[in-house]
Amino acid sequence: MEKIFVDTGGWAALLVENDERHKEAVSIFGRLKESRASLYTSDYVIDETLTLIGVRGGHAHSVRAGKAILESSLVKIVTVVPDYFQDTWALYQKYKDKKFSFTDVSSLCIMNTLKIKKLFGFDREFEKVSVELLT
Repeated sequence: MEKIFVDTGGWAALLVENDERHKEAVSIFGRLKESRASLYTSDYVIDETLTLIGVRGGHAHSVRAGKAILESSLVKIVTVVPDYFQDTWALYQKYKDKKFSFTDVSSLCIMNTLKIKKLFGFDREFEKVSVELLT
């Protein structure tokens, strides 16, 4: 079973109908469901996603999105525990030439640990560190 990490951009595009990449995200997510891929995300990504959706569409929309993610049997949520946090901080300091958020770097640390090479999201910066974006 293929492992896929879902980033904020993937969640937002999927869960916000007026997002410019919504149709693309729905198509990608449909293929992932059909192939029974193992989907992973993190508590940091959920935080970032719900904040983004709340700013764009209001609190009620953010709550609906949160329920969709948190109640999904398809999604495994990884918590950024102290070990991931320390690894993230160390790596974050090294990425001077990349435009990664702290959350992005935490996702990379989780992906490295869990040997996940593919990401459902739209941030091309990930490709610079050998992560394959789904299209």
